[in-house]
Amino acid sequence: MLIIPAIDLKDGKVVRLWKGDFQKATVYEDDALKVAQRWEKEGAERIHIVDLDGAKTGVPCNLDIVQKIAKIGIPIQFGGGIRDKEIFKRVIDSDISYLILASGLKNKGFFDWAMENYWKKIIVSVDSCQQEVYLEGWQKKSKLDFKGVGKFLKHAGIKRIIWTDIKRDGTLEGLDILALRKVLEIIDLPLIVAGGVSSLEDIRKLKRFSSPNLEGVIIGRALYEGRFSLREAIDVKI
Repeated sequence: MLIIPAIDLKDGKVVRLWKGDFQKATVYEDDALKVAQRWEKEGAERIHIVDLDGAKTGVPCNLDIVQKIAKIGIPIQFGGGIRDKEIFKRVIDSDISYLILASGLKNKGFFDWAMENYWKKIIVSVDSCQQEVYLEGWQKKSKLDFKGVGKFLKHAGIKRIIWTDIKRDGTLEGLDILALRKVLEIIDLPLIVAGGVSSLEDIRKLKRFSSPNLEGVIIGRALYEGRFSLREAIDVKI
């Protein structure tokens, strides 16, 4: 199971939001490259980067920073404002390994084009609260519920998703294991989970899951606030 450290960018700084609320952002570092280098030293196999400004406005605003991080050589999964062909091409030309789409799914022409040409590089982000799905930086509710989105993604040929539990994201409240079990029952796709990790016990619980579809976990605030190190999380034994 991949242990994936998160870097969320807002106004060029590394932040964490409380349940996706842009008004409740905690700044942890001004230099995102420095943070990425720290994750590299601690053994990261992949880094999760979200351009929060891009998710809100619809256009990536921190791509220059992400391009610098990409030069480190660690695979990056990046999202936030990738909603049309022009932006997609800019990102794909930046040595970024995986592109995360969420609101871009609403544009059928763009989504079909991206899947036809770059399906191996696409991860779809499903951000939900009580099985309702949210888009545009979690500001708008999707017309599809969680089950409907799951059926659509599998039919569309998506190979993996990121499931973020909005009500726990950035809260350090621990994983909602019951909700995760339901997600894995509904969506028969490789899944990376995010939202609420607070301790190494959360990592142990995930490693005890029997589902072959659980690919990894994204960790943010718990790392930034020193609950444990990335190396400790990677080395967790059941």
